[in-house]
Amino acid sequence: MPLPAPPAAPAPDADDRALLRGILVHDIRRDLRRHLRPMLAWYLLFTAFATVAAAPLTTWSLAALLHWIERPFAGDLDGVLDNLLALAWLVLAGALSWYVVMLQQAGMLLVSASHGCRYRTAAAALLGMLRRAVPLAALAALQVTAHAVLAMPWLAIGAALYWLLLRGYDPYFVLVARPAALWWFLGGFLPVLAIGLLLHATLYFRWLLATPALVLEGHSPLGALRRSRTLTRGRHLRISTLVAGVALTVAALPLAVTWLYQQAATPLLDWLPQHRLLLSLGMVAYLTLNAATLLGALLLGTTANTLLVRALFHRLGGARGSRALDATPHHPGRFVWGAEAAFLAVALVQASIAVGSMNLRREVTVTAHRGAALMAPENTLAAFQAAIDAGADAIEFDVRLSADGAVVVFHDSDFRRVANDPRPVAETALSDMRDIDIGSWFDPRFSGERIQTLDEALAFIDRRALALVELKPDADNADALLAATLREIRRSGYQDAVVLASLSPELVRAARFAAPGARLALFANAALPGTARRTDFDMLGLNHLQVDAGAVADARRRGYRLQAWTVNDPVRMARYMDLGVDDISTDVPELAVRLRDERAALTEVELLLVRLHSWFRH
Repeated sequence: MPLPAPPAAPAPDADDRALLRGILVHDIRRDLRRHLRPMLAWYLLFTAFATVAAAPLTTWSLAALLHWIERPFAGDLDGVLDNLLALAWLVLAGALSWYVVMLQQAGMLLVSASHGCRYRTAAAALLGMLRRAVPLAALAALQVTAHAVLAMPWLAIGAALYWLLLRGYDPYFVLVARPAALWWFLGGFLPVLAIGLLLHATLYFRWLLATPALVLEGHSPLGALRRSRTLTRGRHLRISTLVAGVALTVAALPLAVTWLYQQAATPLLDWLPQHRLLLSLGMVAYLTLNAATLLGALLLGTTANTLLVRALFHRLGGARGSRALDATPHHPGRFVWGAEAAFLAVALVQASIAVGSMNLRREVTVTAHRGAALMAPENTLAAFQAAIDAGADAIEFDVRLSADGAVVVFHDSDFRRVANDPRPVAETALSDMRDIDIGSWFDPRFSGERIQTLDEALAFIDRRALALVELKPDADNADALLAATLREIRRSGYQDAVVLASLSPELVRAARFAAPGARLALFANAALPGTARRTDFDMLGLNHLQVDAGAVADARRRGYRLQAWTVNDPVRMARYMDLGVDDISTDVPELAVRLRDERAALTEVELLLVRLHSWFRH
C-alpha cells in the first residue's frame, strides 16, 4: 500500500528558491559522505547485473524484433511502412534503455534511504530493485509512450514540410548543394522543433520525481506520475536549471578523465620496454587502471545525479526518513564481494583480450570511393585512373538505369548537382546523357568527362582493381536494375573482378538469389549486431562512425569482411586499421595506401606501440 502522502509543498517564494539552490548542495554533500561506499558496492553489483542480464537481453530482444519484421536497421529506409517500423523500433529501444536507467536509479534510491553495512545495503537494494521491476517497467512504458505521442505532431509537420519543399530533390544534392528550398524547410521546421523539444523537456521535469515516488513511497506507476506532477508544479524552470547543471558535470567527468589520460598517462607508453610480452603486461595494467578510473568517474556522476533527485524529492515534500531494508541474501558480504571480484576479473580479462587481439595484420585493403573523388570528378574515367595510379585495391562506383534500359555509372537520381540539369536519370536516354558534361563542376580541366556505361567502366578498369558496383535503384526499378546489371557483368566477362553492393538488404538478398556465385556487399548507415542474415553478403560496409571493436568482433565471428566508409582523415584511417577492419573506403586512396605501407615497414613491437597510441586517441 502507498505511504500516506505528506501535505503539498507551499507555493515557491524566495526561501523556496534558496532551498532549491543552497540547501540541496548541502544535502547532496551529506549524502555523498554517508552513502558513497554503499553506492560503490551497489554500482559494481548493478554493473555486473547489467552486463550479465540486462544488456544482453535488451540487445537480443531488439535484434529478434528486427529479424521478425525482416527489416534490418541498416541502410536507407524507404517507404511509409519502413519509416513507421523504424520509429516503432526506436521507441522500443528508447523504452528499454530508459528502463535500465530507472532500475539503476531505483537501487541507488534504496541505498540512499537506508543505513547499515554497505554489503547488506547493496545486496538488499538489488533484491528491492528486482521486486519493483514490473512497476518500474510500467512506469518506463508510460513515460516513453507519452513522449512518443507528444513527438507525433512535430514529426508530422516536419514530414509535411519535407514533402512540400524537398520531395523533388535528390537527398545527396540537398546535403551538398544546400538549395534555397532547404533553408525554407529549416526556417519552417526549426521553430516547430524548438517548441516540441520545450514540451518534451517540460514533461520530463514534470515527471522527474516519479521514480522516487514509486520506490520510496510505494505509489503505483500512474500514482507516481501524479505525485511527481504535484511536487514539481510551478518549479519546472528552477528544477531544470539544477538538473541540467548536474547533467553537464556528469557528462564532462568521463571526458575529463580521458583527456587527462591522453595528456599525462598515454605519453608514458613510449617508456615501456621494447619487448612484446613486457609491453603487453604493461598495457593490461594500463587498460585496467583506465577502466577503473572511468568507472569511478561514472559512479561519482551517477551518484550525484541520483542524490540530487532524492534531495529534490524530500525538499519538495516527498517522504523523508529511512525505509526498512528489504530482505537480504545469506552472507551479503560474500554476495557483493563476489560481484566486485567478478567485475575486476572481467576488467582484467577484457584488457588482456584487447591487448592480445590487438590487430597486427597488414593486409587491409583500400577502396577508392567513386574513384579518387577528391582528385577528379566522381564516377568518371579520370577518377578511376587516379585511383589506380594511387594503388587502390578496389574502385567503388554507382550505377543507375537510364530511360532506355542502359546501366550507367552515376550517383544522384538527377544531374542537378554536377551539371545544373534537373532531368531525372531514370527519364533520360543514354544518347541524351552523352552530351552532359560531368567534369567541369569539379575543375574546368575535366570538361571532357562524360557519363559511362557499366560495360565501359569495367573495360577501362580491366582488372587493375576490383570493381565495387553499388546499385542505386529509382522508384519501382530495383528488379530491372539488378537484372540489367547482372546481364552486363556476365556479358563483359569480368564476373571474377566485380563485387555487387547496395544499401538495401532486400536488394542484396535478391542478388544472392539471382546470382548465387556473385560476391555481394551490404552497405549500412547503422546495423545492430546480428540483425542481417550472414548468407546475404560477403562484406558489410558500415558508416565509419558506427565502426567499433564490437562491429569488428561480430564480423570475425560471422565470417564476413568489414569495410569502414567513407574515411578521409588519416587519424581515423589509422584508428580503423588498428581496430582490424578489412577495408577502408576513401576519397583519397593515395593517403590510405601510404599509411598502410608505412605501417608495413614497422617491426611488430613498433607497430603495437603505434596502434596503442592510436587506440587511446579515441
